Amino acid sequence: MQIVAALIEALRLRGVRRVYGVPGDYVLGLFAALQASPIDLICTAGEEGAGFAADAHGRLQGLGVAVVTYGVGALKLLNPVAGAYAERSPLLVISGAPGLRESEEHPLLHHRIRADQTQLRLFREVTVASAVLDSGRTAAEELVRVLEGMRRESRPGYLELPADCLNREIPWPIDLAPPAPAPLAIPDGLRREGERWLAWMRGRQRPLVLGGVELARFRLQPLLRQILEREGWELATSLSGKSLLSESHPQVLGIYEGAMGQPQLRQRVESSDGLLVLGQPLNDLDTGVFTMAVDAAHVLQVDLNGGLRTAGERNENLDPLTLLRIWAEAGAPEPAPLPMAARDPAPAAAFEPAPDQPVGVERLMAAIEAVLPADATVLADPGDALFAAADLRLREDSHFLASSFWASLGFALPAAVGAWGACPERPPVVLLGDGALLMCANELATLARYAIPALVIVLDNGGYGTERPILDGPFNNLQPVAHRELALAMGFSAAERVENEEELWSCLGRWRSEVMTGPTLISVAIPAGEMSAALRRLSTALAQKLASSPPQG
Repeated sequence: MQIVAALIEALRLRGVRRVYGVPGDYVLGLFAALQASPIDLICTAGEEGAGFAADAHGRLQGLGVAVVTYGVGALKLLNPVAGAYAERSPLLVISGAPGLRESEEHPLLHHRIRADQTQLRLFREVTVASAVLDSGRTAAEELVRVLEGMRRESRPGYLELPADCLNREIPWPIDLAPPAPAPLAIPDGLRREGERWLAWMRGRQRPLVLGGVELARFRLQPLLRQILEREGWELATSLSGKSLLSESHPQVLGIYEGAMGQPQLRQRVESSDGLLVLGQPLNDLDTGVFTMAVDAAHVLQVDLNGGLRTAGERNENLDPLTLLRIWAEAGAPEPAPLPMAARDPAPAAAFEPAPDQPVGVERLMAAIEAVLPADATVLADPGDALFAAADLRLREDSHFLASSFWASLGFALPAAVGAWGACPERPPVVLLGDGALLMCANELATLARYAIPALVIVLDNGGYGTERPILDGPFNNLQPVAHRELALAMGFSAAERVENEEELWSCLGRWRSEVMTGPTLISVAIPAGEMSAALRRLSTALAQKLASSPPQG
């Protein structure tokens, strides 16, 4: 078996059915091999778009793959890969490279920074495993090592394939299959420790779980749901953990994000005398810029970065998986909690448009929520699109994807390509600002090229609306763009510009009722100064925090 065949087979054995990339001379041989394989090749408009698409695919299916050329192609992926590392997304970069022989004969080759392994070293900083597949003797072992490292950590990996090494033979025997999962052996002492903390939670008057992104990345939702329903505990999620469980589940309260969150939910979380922060490192954006006001004596934090931590104890061996396994195997509490009635999702006809009324951010979200399919994949770009979308009540089996911690503008649109590639039966719904669109508008062409039935909604407020409350100035303004004409020029099936609620509702109604054969864009004029309730709440809280801080100096 040749190296290129082994690479494709290893991906196939791990469930990869689509990869994303941009062709270039050093990777054309691999593109040809992929084209002849059972794996579909989705060609994006740019390499950064391929990275974000692969990131989204990996979040939904467990492994996403971006294939690019050396140097000018691969280095455009550093931003998406860094974001995937920060947000624990298993994104594999496969980069073509100059052939070994031509590198020896002519060190000064195009796309190279210098004649050494600079690119490999750069990617080592943002991946958990990396390798150069330049030897038939070691290629299979290195390939499996990188893929398994990614699986264990749910983080990116990097493979480099010199152009003249694709057809090198790998000696038999070759084992490319993923290893069978080893049974989780839990020592008796660790089990007793986990059971002690279960008893602690059961002894609280107001226990509550704040679930985060790590639970989704490691597919721990079934264990979480089993325990919540047995114990009767309620669940709030972080912003990056949105859609962890169905938001119509009776025990799911919504999104907690410090001062950005809804006041009633914030009071519920912050008054808990037993708050389990599970699978969620407490970063600034998930805590509303550290406006989370909880008593540390009432908090039990468990994540992959540090294990279990309280105000006075630490156990690095009690990670979320181990703790949930121990708790899942425990007996039911006595007395058993009363079952909760299922929460009825919001009715589809909840929105009544006001004629000639400009579209505010909250009203826009209400209209979207009213037409959102139960199986949609919602993708929100950082900024007020994301902050507003946090309050969307997703129905049943919806997915929600965002660059909510890395916060890279330009994520959501190309990520919709990967979300569709991972789950083609689910319509992608993209929410992004006019500033974010400028950073990824080329990927409108990719949505059109593959007839992806995405709905793209642009919140056009004429600038960087999230920055204005922090420090306003002309640097936050943007050149106006005719979004409708741009989308049509890129090949969209339909595109509209709306100025009021009636026009918005009419466009959403057509999208909901018609069978779309391609993508649709709706550019929504947002009045100057208009912002989501979440951003207003955060701005107020930060202003109060600043006013109460003693002057420096």
